[in-house]
Amino acid sequence: MDQSTGDFLISERAEILYSMSLFLLKGFLSEQSRDICCRFCSVQMSDVVPWLLKAFVLSRENPSLFQEVCRLLACIFLLATIDSTAQLPLYSSGSLSLNHWAAYFHQNSVGTYLDCQYFAGLKSLLRKNDSKAALEDFSNASDESLSNMLEGDFVNVLGEILLLPSYFPAWMMLSRFDSTNKPITMLLPVDAISEETQHEDSCTKELDNLMRAADKNWQCPWGYTIIDYVAPTFRKILEENFISLSSATLTLNDGQANHVKWWSHRMKLNNHLDKMLKDMEESWLGPWKCLLLGYDLTDQHIEEALTNLIAGLESEFKFEVNPVLIKVILGGAMSVDEVQDCVSQLISYKGYFGRGGCCGKDRLRALSSCCIESEALETVECLIKSTVNELTEPVDRDPVIFVLDTNVQMLPWENLPALRNQEIYRMPSIGSVFLALTRSNNYWKDARVIAPPFPAIDPFNAFYLLNPSGDLSSTQEEFDQMFKNYEWKGKAGYAPTAEELVLALRNHDLFLYFGHGSGTQYVSGKEIEKLDNCAAALLMGCSSGTLRCKGCYAPQGAPLSYLSAGSPAVIANLWDVSDKDIDRFSKALLGSWLQENFVAAKNCSKCCQLTREFESMTIAVEGNGRPRRRGTRGKKSERMNNCSKRCTCGNRRVASYLSEARRACRLPLMIGGSPVCYGVPTIIRKK
Repeated sequence: MDQSTGDFLISERAEILYSMSLFLLKGFLSEQSRDICCRFCSVQMSDVVPWLLKAFVLSRENPSLFQEVCRLLACIFLLATIDSTAQLPLYSSGSLSLNHWAAYFHQNSVGTYLDCQYFAGLKSLLRKNDSKAALEDFSNASDESLSNMLEGDFVNVLGEILLLPSYFPAWMMLSRFDSTNKPITMLLPVDAISEETQHEDSCTKELDNLMRAADKNWQCPWGYTIIDYVAPTFRKILEENFISLSSATLTLNDGQANHVKWWSHRMKLNNHLDKMLKDMEESWLGPWKCLLLGYDLTDQHIEEALTNLIAGLESEFKFEVNPVLIKVILGGAMSVDEVQDCVSQLISYKGYFGRGGCCGKDRLRALSSCCIESEALETVECLIKSTVNELTEPVDRDPVIFVLDTNVQMLPWENLPALRNQEIYRMPSIGSVFLALTRSNNYWKDARVIAPPFPAIDPFNAFYLLNPSGDLSSTQEEFDQMFKNYEWKGKAGYAPTAEELVLALRNHDLFLYFGHGSGTQYVSGKEIEKLDNCAAALLMGCSSGTLRCKGCYAPQGAPLSYLSAGSPAVIANLWDVSDKDIDRFSKALLGSWLQENFVAAKNCSKCCQLTREFESMTIAVEGNGRPRRRGTRGKKSERMNNCSKRCTCGNRRVASYLSEARRACRLPLMIGGSPVCYGVPTIIRKK
């Protein structure tokens, strides 16, 4: 009930307004004739938006409906950029652009289930510390990327409005936020990735037989989403990964022949995942993968090329260019051809729609605002070549936070070929980013020390829980002596009480878990969430980072519990892994963290710049291993391997070395691609 009005049916009213709007929009701008039978036949988009804005307010306590309303509003404001005659509420000359409003509603649609909780915690912290000024700092956009997929009714609406000659099963909406410039929001068509015809070979069938003998079944953590239609291979890869890991002990007992066959199948799975990720990047993103990369911090020639290219586009095509988008293209495109492809699409589709490799020009011809003739294409090519002489490989990029909707969060986006050297963090919503940074600022303010620009942890102040179940002897042998050499506190070979673990999480900077699952069988997620301060965590069990989705309910998983308790960063596995290979990853990652060349820094210009960007938000991945059971620019890749490792002050961040640690695995994608980092950029330094 709305206490201010006494209305008991606010959710029902919002549902009616949303359903009416969606039904009417399916016919809006359609060239198909409609019978004039009532006043609703003449409804235009400008009439529908006020209904949706009313539903936006009324549905705030119904996360599922609120999410759908926000998605539809974001689509409408983007679609309005095609039809300049549409007069929408909230938009007028001199006010925020249509793209601004699309970005605002998009960021409201992602993480909806959790934002109420996070914003409640944020308000509590601000009241406690009288930090009114902190809210005023959140005045611009943030350096983040948001992504979700539109399916079902949204696909039908887009198809009707855009008059597309062929069908797309889904659309991807991407928003990119920058601290000092207006945001970027784009819609990209998504087509289904073809499956491998020989994906299930005789080796897989033999493993299936072993699996049936073991009487185990893989349980999909997300039920069913649009990903199962547009990327069906991914679900099969995870299922076969589970089967092969569960049959590992059986093949060991069956002799050398099965041992070789087992490894052959594991290698095939790694190759299948590699191909799927390459197809995703090429088919869904195409040249627009630049939207997911952090800003190039070293290229001094971009500004000059940016000014010249914008001036040329405006004079030649009378096209209002978003300078932020052009900067992202120049800083992230892999070749001059990709720059040309992006710019040509900007001219054709007015800058807010794009197409990847799955979509030829003909499939979006109806969307094109102007038909680019061959002479115009030559003009674009000459313009780009005259302003962009050569694209050099960046040696450093800003870190990026991915805010992924529940229908795409299961995919290992960090392992797309273009992103494998990019420092990436995941957060469930915009509100969670606010809360993490505010908690960090309050902690350092209370401690009366010079605050670091991001949350900071001392890896030498660690607590470990090693092989608590007692059946991962090789892992215990690998790390036990190492941990003792550092004189860390912890337990090995047995499980401590939940109370001991709660104290460890509260009193240490880093928590290391090497066992089965996420460790919640020893300390529950509810107990963790009760903490108001929690250590960063390295959870190296099977599927420790999986978010389980059940229908319309909020996703659940150990990373969310740690983030809710105040953990600045959690590295965990998206799917099941084998112990020996994930131990290689862990050893490489810990080794990079524990290097002794820590340099304390108080006034690093790069750190301070990144801090301002992330704080100023408003609008808006030898031998058989047993499974840990559930509970052009590319030629310079070696130089990129050393980029973003540290700031000029010498401070490193927890996700800076994930790409190197993944390459330490025998299966760099099937095992190395499983760990991802949830949280915000977190500095590693000795206190």
